[in-house]
Amino acid sequence: MQSTQDSPALPSSPRSLAFCTAVVTLGLLGLFSRPGALGAQVALELEAGSARIWSRSAAPERVSMPTDRLARVAVAAEGGYVIAGDNLGTGDLFFVHRAGGLTTELPTPPSQTGVLRSAPVLLTTGDRLEGTAWLEGSSQQDFSVLASVWNGTSWENVEVVSIQDSGPQLALSAAVLDDGSWLVLWAGYDGTDDDIFWSRRVNRTWSQPRRLHPDNQVPDILPTVAAHGNSAHAAWSFFDGNDYRTRTARWSGTGWTSGPTLAGRGSGRAAFENVAGRSFLTYQTVVPETWNLVEFDLEGTTPRTAVVGRYPERPLVTLEDGSEPSLSWPWRRESRP
Repeated sequence: MQSTQDSPALPSSPRSLAFCTAVVTLGLLGLFSRPGALGAQVALELEAGSARIWSRSAAPERVSMPTDRLARVAVAAEGGYVIAGDNLGTGDLFFVHRAGGLTTELPTPPSQTGVLRSAPVLLTTGDRLEGTAWLEGSSQQDFSVLASVWNGTSWENVEVVSIQDSGPQLALSAAVLDDGSWLVLWAGYDGTDDDIFWSRRVNRTWSQPRRLHPDNQVPDILPTVAAHGNSAHAAWSFFDGNDYRTRTARWSGTGWTSGPTLAGRGSGRAAFENVAGRSFLTYQTVVPETWNLVEFDLEGTTPRTAVVGRYPERPLVTLEDGSEPSLSWPWRRESRP
């Protein structure tokens, strides 16, 4: 494994930003939290040949990133950060560990059988990297959902979560519950429309994939999920016949129960974030043109605030001791090296 030292500072103008969620494209901003820390979210900003890690608790730092790599997700883990994404040159995944000013290349999961691997998600418990799930196939039209456990030095045998059946499977999201089980969600085409599917890993065995919601005749896309102890919350975009809305559900331990449909038309780009033991969802609406912040408790939701955002990137959730949660875009106002 090869390590590289810090590189020179990045140019001062903003570049592309990547969501740390299931589906990531250039132009989006990602966020994640250090366990137990207040206001310690970080964002991964992509530039040609590099990425910058933004944090409210430290100065931004540069990570060298070859131009044929597309970073999809980043998490605070293993005493630093783990970044994963698509190696566009080889059709495989890539994983790097960033800590102490060093960037270390990690191995990729074994036994690649498809021509293309894409869109990995990372599963963590506290500071520990637990595993990864990703999409694999000959093309986007026949992606299967696969997973592997990280044992501290390498990836273990590949596990099958869901084999492609009637159409594409896309937009992974995953979480680790306190009981050690994994939940993985994705959008799958059932021959008529897209629905949200899920599977749970218990004692190294994956459950049969099932719909999270009743079958319907409208698109359900872009799921996101976050653990809340042994419970979990999910959100996704669905078409109500006129507009996209954000629908939610709660994991009860044995299945999913429907939660509220959140306000706002044309809503999407939902992503959960856990900050200091609290679960927040940010999502964007077209009418009104707003970034929304909702806090989820164990039983439901507690609306907090909505911020009219003039920036396209996802904001960070700011949580200061003794104050209400809010949204911020620190890379837009802070001086940059």
